[in-house]
Amino acid sequence: MKRVIACIDSSPCINALADAAAWVAKQTNRELVLLQVLDYYPASYHLGEISGVIGFESNAMLLKELAELEQKQSDLALDYSNNLLKHISEMIQDKHGIQTSHIQEKGDFLEQSFNVLQSDDIVLIGRVGERSAERNKPLGSNVENFIRGASCTVMTVGPTFKPPTRFIFAYEYSPTCVDLMKRVAKSDLLRILQCHLVYVGDHPQILDDPKNFLTNAGLDVVTEYRYGDVSENILDYQQEHGIQLIVLGAFSHSKIHQFFLGSITTSIFRNSSVPLLVVK
Repeated sequence: MKRVIACIDSSPCINALADAAAWVAKQTNRELVLLQVLDYYPASYHLGEISGVIGFESNAMLLKELAELEQKQSDLALDYSNNLLKHISEMIQDKHGIQTSHIQEKGDFLEQSFNVLQSDDIVLIGRVGERSAERNKPLGSNVENFIRGASCTVMTVGPTFKPPTRFIFAYEYSPTCVDLMKRVAKSDLLRILQCHLVYVGDHPQILDDPKNFLTNAGLDVVTEYRYGDVSENILDYQQEHGIQLIVLGAFSHSKIHQFFLGSITTSIFRNSSVPLLVVK
């Protein structure tokens, strides 16, 4: 069975993330899996920095104390993870009537997550992780790297979530985007929503064929041609029309070539107040 993977931590996004994951799971009839990575440094992490300035006897005593501390730290982290997964599972069951399964891993968040993910998963991640929230950072340090590195579709969620009724599909003419358009047409998640097909460039007639294709596939399609900066126009259109979801793909040419390389992705991601769905 195909999966929806929700990356769980104790960030301010967790409740909205749980609601969004449940919505995606219902729309796509997928298994909902909660992924919790215990991403922490053991007590001996900095030992190498000080081992050269203390005596051998002191070093041996310190190692023993650190080993005991690490075991306690590991036990507490596991208890924390179990309690968090239990709480989120019960919340999703009570609110959405969905039973969840769990995956627990230890280590680096990105490395462990990428090991778990499969190409046909839909994975959800909060815009702000628990560590970034503690530092009052507006975006999590792992999120942009997660979007770039994940081999499957990724949805980012902020502190609030409202089930969308419309989405923006940022279009360009390229083999990658044409393939994405075909996936949108078949998507159980997107085909029930109104599609706002937005093109930013010099050839407004480029929207004729994709509009006809998506309309014939049964989608309700609205087209919009704009000229200028890609990210600014997409964000402006979203705000002007109150659209609740932005869909982008792994674009390869023209102005959107930089999507996974930095500028456009970063601008949309950092300035959008709605979920972003990155389809791969």
